[in-house]
Amino acid sequence: MQENSLEQRVRLGRLFDAYGCLLTEKQQKCLELYFCDDLSLAEIADELEVSRQAIHDLIKRVEHTLERYESKLALLARDDHDKKLLEEMSRLLADHLAQSGGSAELQQVRRILDELSGESR
Repeated sequence: MQENSLEQRVRLGRLFDAYGCLLTEKQQKCLELYFCDDLSLAEIADELEVSRQAIHDLIKRVEHTLERYESKLALLARDDHDKKLLEEMSRLLADHLAQSGGSAELQQVRRILDELSGESR
């Protein structure tokens, strides 16, 4: 398999997280070994008792399948959009709080926004 760029690998991992339950058991196992256990194609092939080429082909097919799911359901696109909106709301609120100090309620809104956007994790 041609080396994926880091961005491609991250995207495939995100797609797998979102849509992995829609894959066959064999496809899931292969991608779990690839992402979770960080095995090479040759190591996965040994583990599943198939050729390295078979693993390469399976991962490419799964990648196309996951991209098809994303093109129809757009879970990642929606998640990315929501994160951008949360970041923008948080920035606007932070600016307002910096200027006015803000009420206890606005401070609580800020904490909630930070939690939703993952900043408190």
